[in-house]
Amino acid sequence: MDRFLENEDLSEDFNKRGIVKKPQMKKINLDLPADLVQQIDHIAQKIGIARQPLIKIWIHERLKTEGSR
Repeated sequence: MDRFLENEDLSEDFNKRGIVKKPQMKKINLDLPADLVQQIDHIAQKIGIARQPLIKIWIHERLKTEGSR
């Protein structure tokens, strides 16, 4: 960040890393029992994140586990 604030040319750094693209997102609907949603919300609040990011983390972790079997 200091190099940026000092107006140095950072173009070489960007060329080395290439362009980073965000993954294509697809929206899904998920019906869950109310008590399960309450449990998820309780855990999310306890660790200080919203419900959706918590669910994404859990799904990602499970997919990594299943993929390594």
